[in-house]
Amino acid sequence: MSPIRETLFGLLLNALLQIGFFAVVATVFSRLVAKAKAKHQYCFYVTVLFLCLAVPVINTLWQSPSAPVVKTSQQQDPSEAGGPSHAFWSWQGHSKQDRRLTIAPGVQSFIVAVWGAFILLRLARFGRAVHRVQWLRRDASVLSPAQVKIASQIIEAKYRVALLESTAIENPVTVGVFFPAILLPSKLLPAFGEQEFSAVVAHEFGHIRRRDFSVHALCELISLPVVWHPGIRYLMSKISQTRELACDDYAASRLGNRRSYANTLLHLASLCLYVPRDSAAGLGIFDGDNLEARIMMLTKKEISLPRITLIGLVLAITMTFGGSAMLAHAMSLQTASSSSNTEEKFAGTWHWMFDGKSFATMILVRSGSGFTGSVTESRIALKDDGSLLRADPSDDSTPKPITKTSLEGSTLHVTVTGGFEFAVNLKDGTHAEIRPVGAPPNMKPIPAEKVH
Repeated sequence: MSPIRETLFGLLLNALLQIGFFAVVATVFSRLVAKAKAKHQYCFYVTVLFLCLAVPVINTLWQSPSAPVVKTSQQQDPSEAGGPSHAFWSWQGHSKQDRRLTIAPGVQSFIVAVWGAFILLRLARFGRAVHRVQWLRRDASVLSPAQVKIASQIIEAKYRVALLESTAIENPVTVGVFFPAILLPSKLLPAFGEQEFSAVVAHEFGHIRRRDFSVHALCELISLPVVWHPGIRYLMSKISQTRELACDDYAASRLGNRRSYANTLLHLASLCLYVPRDSAAGLGIFDGDNLEARIMMLTKKEISLPRITLIGLVLAITMTFGGSAMLAHAMSLQTASSSSNTEEKFAGTWHWMFDGKSFATMILVRSGSGFTGSVTESRIALKDDGSLLRADPSDDSTPKPITKTSLEGSTLHVTVTGGFEFAVNLKDGTHAEIRPVGAPPNMKPIPAEKVH
């Protein structure tokens, strides 16, 4: 369970650091991106969100140590290069020593448990929102034939869209992934003239045409574990705002008059009430809380970036975020509980000693939650009392690979190719005792010393 806890805690720490880093980079580019079309702004923020979610996961898994093949007895575990042996995290830079700090495993477990409870709570809210969507559709009624006729002039024939009215909503919304529907508030329909009705349908159909509800639900679901992060909240807000801008662009072009659509939008705002809804329940015409910006975009003269400028901006953003991803990996935090202290003390090159001389070399290299490494063969003879009479290196000096290890407290059980098994009992950071499995009961342990 410890490796799982350490991985989750490392993921949490990396998410805390790296999501904030990417959000800051996105903020720096936001003024430049705002000069692009709304649909391009939307793609930018969605892409950054996916980077924020993917990079901490990749970097956390990337930190898992590989299993090197030990070929000579001269190798030394990299952990011997420096830095304290007890660690909670390490700065993965290129410095000679790691910067480390210790946190008790109990604290890590508590934080991971609270995080898990938070995720379950958010999942429950997401499920409740999905259930509300189903209930809204089931409880809604079909629009009148006259209203359907007006809407059919806006909705493209290849799209099958349900046109419904509901008494349970205050604002027009779009719901559904595979079977989309536009829901209009029953109490506002009598106040809608043909112009207002067409504007609402055009805007909501823009969401359907762009598959916004599917992307919205996906973003809500995959960001659940880190929705607490201010960077994620910032990006989700920008996604919502640019999504509405893009749909306004489509609706205005569909209706043929941007200024008229802007006036209609203002009139709709005076009719509709803002009521907070579950995040995944639907896409409303006034989501994003940026009505003023939307009106300004619709009324100002359209200025599109030249193609060469747009290409240059895309290249600059790609290079910046590519470099940011590499820098984020360099800044990754690798966790290790205090239970790993013992493992790090085992890691390294050990000499099995007799009469002050080494007769065998054992190399232990951490690999995931265990060890790899090798042991050189030797020949030993025992006295009657179980102490060593003679201990010499074998004629075959080829190290035998370690095939299996298991740690129990301060004792490491090791199996070598060929079936030879022994236990390494750690005495301190530089001394241990070797107890071969199957040896005579009175055999005294073989002393081992760690190479510095």
